[in-house]
Amino acid sequence: MLPIIGARDYIEPRGYIIFDCPHCKRERVFSVYETKRKLTLYFVPTMNVRSQAVMECTTCHNRWGIPDSEKQAVIDGLMTQEQVMQRQMRAQMAQLQPQVVPRPNQRTYYQMLQVDQDAEPEVIEAAFRRLAKKYHPDTSTDPIAATRMREFLEARDVLLDAAKRRHYDASLGIVRVVRPLRPSDV
Repeated sequence: MLPIIGARDYIEPRGYIIFDCPHCKRERVFSVYETKRKLTLYFVPTMNVRSQAVMECTTCHNRWGIPDSEKQAVIDGLMTQEQVMQRQMRAQMAQLQPQVVPRPNQRTYYQMLQVDQDAEPEVIEAAFRRLAKKYHPDTSTDPIAATRMREFLEARDVLLDAAKRRHYDASLGIVRVVRPLRPSDV
């Protein structure tokens, strides 16, 4: 009587890891799983023949075996699907919000336009017009008039746009408290 032999691969999901894909050449999410090939003999229970940890890029679907020397480091870095989503959302939000952090010796937009940090939009516009008359490249003899004018335009654009101004103020550490209207204010 000849025994019947069969083999089958079993996949056990372990988690996810963010890693640079050798194929895509970009940071990608990888699913990590353990593959087990089991050998079945007729009337004999299944037994493990070999086991290997595998990474698969969730974008290009290329797979790589994880060397035994690196397996523990990969397992220690595994995340759940929710953790991967949170990390990617934070990264996307950071890319959407440009960081406007002035250098220590750089003047702020408020200093450029010579206005107070609590100045109303009308005051900012008036200050811009005053400086534009003085430093406009067509009328000024100052050699850096064009550069100064570009600085004034940028400062005015940021300070007159409410969303840009809030973001800029936050980068400077300025926190604005919006107070509710009282009946006496109306």
